[in-house]
Amino acid sequence: MQVANVGLYQNNYSQKSNPNFTSIKSIKCEGLYKKYPDLANDLVDAFRNNPKAMDFCKKYDVDIVFYAVKQMHDSVESSVHIFFDNISKSKFRKFFEKLVGGSDDNVTLHAWGNKYSLAHSLEDSTADLVDAISPERKVLDGYRGGLLDSHLASAEERMEKILEQKAKKQMAVESKIAEAKNAKSKLESDTSKLQDSINDLIDNGQ
Repeated sequence: MQVANVGLYQNNYSQKSNPNFTSIKSIKCEGLYKKYPDLANDLVDAFRNNPKAMDFCKKYDVDIVFYAVKQMHDSVESSVHIFFDNISKSKFRKFFEKLVGGSDDNVTLHAWGNKYSLAHSLEDSTADLVDAISPERKVLDGYRGGLLDSHLASAEERMEKILEQKAKKQMAVESKIAEAKNAKSKLESDTSKLQDSINDLIDNGQ
């Protein structure tokens, strides 16, 4: 499934925002998750129980789509798509991207299941997606989870870097404006002093 296809759902949410999610505008469970709401609920719970994901949602307005689709035979692809408000972009750019459907302001994770039945494949892909959404944790001699945290952190770092660059440019512009004002003020002051000197010379020369 392409992310662009999921984007079509982004403008067609019917589910009301969950009051437990501070800045989550909407949540949608599509594809096979309509037929298996219990598995979709596992994903919602995993997201809710991820502190870093919830912190991200408190900073930026987001829309979330949980999606599952049957692939070849009875294999399944599950995914979560987090569409967020990119605060580093101008309103004009956001409007243009919405118009042409070219926004890349989303974080997407995929998981696959390939068992002997569709239901078991969906259970398998959902379990892997829950694992990816969950915070990183130590399991035996290794670590699991943390994939969503990593992607959200990267998205936030990109936005912060752009905002920092814009702030530096703005400071440079303001500095030039201030220098120009100071230069103009100094010129006016020096011109006034020169005129006073000229007038004084004329008065003394009479």
